[in-house]
Amino acid sequence: MYEVDKIYRRPTQSKGKRKSRSKKNEKNRVRNVIMNFRVSPTEKELIETRIKLTGMLKSKFFIQSCLYQTILVKGNIKTFTEIKKQIEQISKQINKNPNLEELEPEQVESLRIILEILNTLFRKE
Repeated sequence: MYEVDKIYRRPTQSKGKRKSRSKKNEKNRVRNVIMNFRVSPTEKELIETRIKLTGMLKSKFFIQSCLYQTILVKGNIKTFTEIKKQIEQISKQINKNPNLEELEPEQVESLRIILEILNTLFRKE
């Protein structure tokens, strides 16, 4: 039995345990959440073409696109309801502590996005 094991196993393989690719990567891994969405075949083709043209990895492309691209929003009741909820949460935090420098980073980002959306919706051209 030992000789069969020796023939079919690489010396780096351990019995029963799977080695991780890189212990350094495992310890410092921050991106452990998966996000999925559906697109049409045409949209997939267009997106993949854009990704190839940038030379970026898909994950980096999507992160950069989602975080740093201008958002085009068409106002509807769902948009305004969500904006209202976010503003109420931020307002409560400001009332507790009026020093704006102590807002949580997520709230600062929410406020920045809300202002960007409102600016887009009410821009006079």
